[in-house]
Amino acid sequence: MNKVFLENRAPGFKASASWAWQDLAAHWTNPKPLGAPLWPLWLALGVLAFALLDSVSLAFDAAEAHAAGTFDPRVKSFFEIVTKAGQSGWLFALSILTLVYALYRRAGEISLRARAGWGLLASRALYFFAVQAFSGILSQIVKHVVGRARPKLIDTLGPQHFDLFSLKAVLASFPSGHTTTVVAAAASLSFFAPRYTVLLFALALPVAASRLIIGAHYPSDVLGGVFLGLGSALAVARAFGRRKIAFTLEDGRLLPKARCLGAPDQA
Repeated sequence: MNKVFLENRAPGFKASASWAWQDLAAHWTNPKPLGAPLWPLWLALGVLAFALLDSVSLAFDAAEAHAAGTFDPRVKSFFEIVTKAGQSGWLFALSILTLVYALYRRAGEISLRARAGWGLLASRALYFFAVQAFSGILSQIVKHVVGRARPKLIDTLGPQHFDLFSLKAVLASFPSGHTTTVVAAAASLSFFAPRYTVLLFALALPVAASRLIIGAHYPSDVLGGVFLGLGSALAVARAFGRRKIAFTLEDGRLLPKARCLGAPDQA
């Protein structure tokens, strides 16, 4: 069977999905060496973030929580709708549908260039899904380890009450999960569309603000969600970049270019 025939034969969806899985498994188990360790930088950023969170909490949390109770009910009703955009379910569904559709379109293409394009979209959809999963799980772990009381309990427990390792939803204020979700999504997409970075984060801002307006979180909870969302998007991007999936690591720099997922005909 000659090369020309192979290059002009659509692989079929089953074969395309199989290649994608084999390709992912092969590259995931053979990551590129990390190079210089980044833990000193991450540690320094963690200390700085903690100091900033503590300062914001002491300066603004109590005042904002009390102010939220005075907002017009119509304003709260509006932001109750806005806040739903921070639910991760629709983002998971969107990323899965995009991944499946990209693999389906790749399977029907004859041109190697077109297959590469759809394969790259599939790898980016997989990255987006992974960021949402990682940030969501991490957010839930931190919430229940920290056990911070929500603003509705401020009059009885105060703004600085922590019940470590609590499983109660009312004691799961830090960090804001909705904020983590939308910031992680904005950061993920900004890697691939840097010219729209400002717009992406501007779209995330109303969701983050909604968590304060409806009284679900303190300002420091929202800021914690911002840090967690940004950190998750970057950490997962580096993990993918080490495996040349959706990204490439070159001299420690993260670049949004890579082989396409499910393409054994590419290096």
